[in-house]
Amino acid sequence: MKNIDTYSQFIVQVANEDHLHYAETICAEMEESAKKRGTGIAKRSPVYLMEKMIEGKAIIATSKTGEWVGFCYIETWEHGKFVANSGLIVHPDFRKSGVAKAIKAK
Repeated sequence: MKNIDTYSQFIVQVANEDHLHYAETICAEMEESAKKRGTGIAKRSPVYLMEKMIEGKAIIATSKTGEWVGFCYIETWEHGKFVANSGLIVHPDFRKSGVAKAIKAK
């Protein structure tokens, strides 16, 4: 784990078109993490995550140097009546750093 100050060492923001290049890496990490933990994290395609980014329904954390740190998106149903946080993933090097709390707070 990298030694970081959660609130000053990375940027947490609504993901957009500038972040599309991270989608494939994030999907691969989601799949790898699910395998390691034996959990039922739903496999998503890079295109699906890109759509969430373009729709403004995703949060991304990056380091000041542009390294991917964490990601989360939301699911909505019944015309936005219900919303759920989904797909929260943190890069292995940054786990236990507090970044997940920062992403959820955003």
